Amino acid sequence: MKKVLVTGSSGFIAFHAIENLINSGFKVLGVDIVEPKNPFKECDYLKKNVIDLTEKDLDGIDYVIHLACDTNIKNSIQNPVQTTNNNLGITVKLLSLSSKKNIKKLIFPSTASMYGNNAIPWKEDMVSDPGEPYSWQKLSIEYALKMWASRYKLPTTILRLFQVFGENQRKDTAIAHFIRQKKEKKPITLIRSSSKSKFKTGRRDWIYVKDIAEAFKLTLLSNETGKGEIINIASGELISVEEIAKTVGGEITFLPSRDYEVDDHLADVSKAKKILNWEYKTKVIPWLEDYLKKNL
Repeated sequence: MKKVLVTGSSGFIAFHAIENLINSGFKVLGVDIVEPKNPFKECDYLKKNVIDLTEKDLDGIDYVIHLACDTNIKNSIQNPVQTTNNNLGITVKLLSLSSKKNIKKLIFPSTASMYGNNAIPWKEDMVSDPGEPYSWQKLSIEYALKMWASRYKLPTTILRLFQVFGENQRKDTAIAHFIRQKKEKKPITLIRSSSKSKFKTGRRDWIYVKDIAEAFKLTLLSNETGKGEIINIASGELISVEEIAKTVGGEITFLPSRDYEVDDHLADVSKAKKILNWEYKTKVIPWLEDYLKKNL
């Protein structure tokens, strides 16, 4: 039975990735500085910072999914040195250990934010245009993965994730924030799009977390991945943030646009279909309507 190391194992995406892996017959070791709120009995957990991992910790590991990361864009803007040291430091440590231990494949989830002001739909071969430290950090890590694949022969794959949603999503995600405001009987606050846009708010390419988990598994199993390639993981469809807020319901207020926000995020997903034989299954509006019925 193959064993997968999942860093950041107490996080939102990691929970669903671990669930998928267990259900698919993998053994899993989760690593995080925080203990999981809802641990799986079939999963082993190690409470440890990735930077402190040793070669012995990777004994018996076949694959790595590297989810440990400070993902808060605002924090990266306010604390670029600290977040750069953290995000790049733990990744280089993990890459070094993985190459020494002959890991069969390492998967890194990157961000759609680095496409910046490129024309949509965004394709993997476009020149990156990161607009804040977080996206630049992810881009730097992408280059590290490509270099480790060529220099150290460590099979790596980069999955660029778009607007993630799903059960147990982080409190700072848009949908979770809107639902919390609804429960507290407060107006839902939206960020206005730029003056260039015809829409009041930005439009996003929403992707369900369990569909992402399936993409992780397919990437591990694929013979077509492991060369440092980049693959978009998204729906390939645009839904405005305002439409999401209206689905949640209630009063809506608008805040001024932010200079680092890009109005529209839309992926070209043809590469994921071709290489992974993967397509998304869950649409955001029907999922949200069902979720609200059960939780409001």
